[in-house]
Amino acid sequence: MSTILRGLQFYPGKTVIHKLDPRVKLVISLLLMMTAAIYLEVTIITIVVAVEALLSIIAKVFSRWARTVYGAAPLIILVFLLNVLFKLSMPGQSLGFQSIYEALQLAYRLVAFLASFSIFFLTTTPEELGMALTKMKVPYMYTFAFISAIRFTPILAEELQSIIDAQKSRGLELEKGNMITRLRRYIPILIPLMVNVLRRSYELAEAIEVKCFGAKKNRTYLRELKMTKRDLTVLSISITLFTLAIYVKLFVKLNIP
Repeated sequence: MSTILRGLQFYPGKTVIHKLDPRVKLVISLLLMMTAAIYLEVTIITIVVAVEALLSIIAKVFSRWARTVYGAAPLIILVFLLNVLFKLSMPGQSLGFQSIYEALQLAYRLVAFLASFSIFFLTTTPEELGMALTKMKVPYMYTFAFISAIRFTPILAEELQSIIDAQKSRGLELEKGNMITRLRRYIPILIPLMVNVLRRSYELAEAIEVKCFGAKKNRTYLRELKMTKRDLTVLSISITLFTLAIYVKLFVKLNIP
């Protein structure tokens, strides 16, 4: 879990992906996610994941991106098992190749979802994301709450790992026992984590209250977002490719697995 949370932490760089307008990167991530959502074919989802991997290589964050996907393996396996159980619970269904394949498709789709937004967060600062949401007319109150959550996510990931290490040093065994036993052993980890979350929330609330948060509606920024020709070109290519993907889905019959 902590590995997934670290996938939301910005990694500085001077690559082409880093220099793109955050609104363009957000649109690209959404288009990749929607492409994986409208297609169930494993081949198409593999192409989407390959494009995401290529973008992470260009942004020089491939290792971090790969660790995020690898860290999501337990969640992906859980989604696969739940889909298999759901299909078995339906009347007239049996555990065959088709049921396993359909469950694999849904679990594989989750990989594309996580990988898409991991690239966005790894190459976009919280300040850029906040400016992008503000430019998109999202109320600043909601923007601030969202950005604060993103800022604290990597910190909470580090605290979670520290708590796990501390409890293991005291003899807590998380890898042994059945599922119920393992879940119970996570209680000594979740309680101090929740205490830290509440403490940070109170500290943040007091800090923004002291600084008169919300007293002035018109906000100013140190840097204004402006679309360049490169941003418009990348945006146009992305939208064109997504439109082509929708056209193929609706009007072209593909015989691919």
